[in-house]
Amino acid sequence: MVAKTETARAARGDAEGRRRDILASAEQLLEESGYAALTVRAIAAGAGVSAGTVYQYFNGKEDVFVALMARRLQEVQAVLAELDRGIGIAGVLREILPHITELWRRLGRSAPQWEAKVLAGGRRGKGVVTSATVYRRTLGALERTLRETAEACGQTLIDDPALPHWVWDALIGIADDVLLGGSRQSRVRPKRLVEFATEAIERSIVAGPGAN
Repeated sequence: MVAKTETARAARGDAEGRRRDILASAEQLLEESGYAALTVRAIAAGAGVSAGTVYQYFNGKEDVFVALMARRLQEVQAVLAELDRGIGIAGVLREILPHITELWRRLGRSAPQWEAKVLAGGRRGKGVVTSATVYRRTLGALERTLRETAEACGQTLIDDPALPHWVWDALIGIADDVLLGGSRQSRVRPKRLVEFATEAIERSIVAGPGAN
């Protein structure tokens, strides 16, 4: 059920709470029905506010989606900053994978539809640019964490600008498999899939002896 109870909603005058309610409503709509169901009216109903109130905080549903994606990416950045570099590259990847899986579960499958409707249409407002900046910062944080972890473990990473992009896409692939249950259908335990995949990623990005 999308609508929240009255006791869970922010009190009148609590601007930050109202914004949280709007984002929570939108995220639940995306999770349950996808981007096609995301309308300002539906977001407002779930948050217990008027459509006009939604427009006080966001320019439209595209702006809401951008804010949700930015928030999830910032959460990944925060986790990366706090991780113990001594647990190794595969360990770092296993620690952040649940957060990436949650991002993908709630928002990822709506991203292609959003991109087709908004980005392909040339509507690159401030929110879209901000979201792209947060994404780049997330990849930067991922690369720094991986390099610091490699150094702490006496390893050297391959020097290639594609590295963080490839690692991110690989983690999204693992998250998608976990959510779809692909490994279970092949009778591989999800835990074992994650262990194998993260170790494989580590092997693929660590420079071997004598590598340039």
